[in-house]
Amino acid sequence: MKYNQPLLFAPNRVWRLYTGGMLLDRFLGTKNESDGHFPEDWLASTVTAKNGEHTQGPDEGLARIMVDDKPDSCLQELLLKDGASILGTKHLLKFGANTAVLCKYLDSAVRLPIQCHPDVVTALKLFNSPFGKTECWHIISTRKINGEEPYILLGFKPSIKQLAFVRAVKEQDIPAMINMLHKIPVNPGDTYFVPARIPHAIGPGVFMLEVQEPSDWVIQPEEYCADIKLSITDMWGTLSPEQGLKVFDYKGLTEKELLKRVAPSNRILHKTDNIRIVELIGPQHTSAFGLWKVIVSGTTLIQLPTQFAIIVVEKGSGTFHWADKTKPMKQSDYLLKPANLEGLEFRTDSQLELLVCLPPVVH
Repeated sequence: MKYNQPLLFAPNRVWRLYTGGMLLDRFLGTKNESDGHFPEDWLASTVTAKNGEHTQGPDEGLARIMVDDKPDSCLQELLLKDGASILGTKHLLKFGANTAVLCKYLDSAVRLPIQCHPDVVTALKLFNSPFGKTECWHIISTRKINGEEPYILLGFKPSIKQLAFVRAVKEQDIPAMINMLHKIPVNPGDTYFVPARIPHAIGPGVFMLEVQEPSDWVIQPEEYCADIKLSITDMWGTLSPEQGLKVFDYKGLTEKELLKRVAPSNRILHKTDNIRIVELIGPQHTSAFGLWKVIVSGTTLIQLPTQFAIIVVEKGSGTFHWADKTKPMKQSDYLLKPANLEGLEFRTDSQLELLVCLPPVVH
């Protein structure tokens, strides 16, 4: 296979402890919208899901490309064979056969447990992994569940003491744990940067695109997710509770300080009659990934700072063109633009809103 064309992917729903998925079904245009234990779709993923006893198979989480409208090889297999053509030589030399970024559709029908993820230093020390799990959330749509407005929990409030949180975890005093975090209402179009080690939880009724480092490491010290009892492995992974609680960053911030730290940059990178590129997450946030919002009107090319990228259609419809080929695209469609492809053009008769997920910039 020549990698001078966009890579398209089969659906890649992943089992999770929590339930959700109705808004994801609606976004994908699925006829029967419902909530269940497959509330996520992992896009162009080279990461295996860590589901313990709930694992659906050895390749769970790994994305498969579409060839002639049928699921074919795992992207990971292709990268092992010819990663330079897809990722670029410099990226391959630094990160190996790994996109070094993971994108997910994620739709919660319940409040997820309070959790945090390791940074690179902690992941290397505790998990022997070169990747932590810094992430960002772009809210696509929301819904009320049981009359409750959608929200997220993010970051410790000022003056929170580590011993108080540890005590609340030991006693499973969930109201106390929740009260230690900021509760932030969310709306479609919001974007939040979520640094590694910062405590957080996604509330019910939130459907998002999550962009993150390529790992599935999680510490979640609540014994239940909604009405589901978590195992010790679900809560702490391979760590002891004492080790897991040290992953949290206990530095508290006022809400104003927190919102300033996690806000998108909203910097306009390029603007013409046909295209507007807005940086949501950039180098000032993290070197692990980037996220752009691109609004296309008419016909245009998109100049990228990386050799490959994952491009998601958030709203609208149109076509994309390369060489003498044309492919229609609509809301929820996505592609991986490989390193060997130049001149990917987007066209629309109305307006096309894209989310461009960028891997680390390799110099």
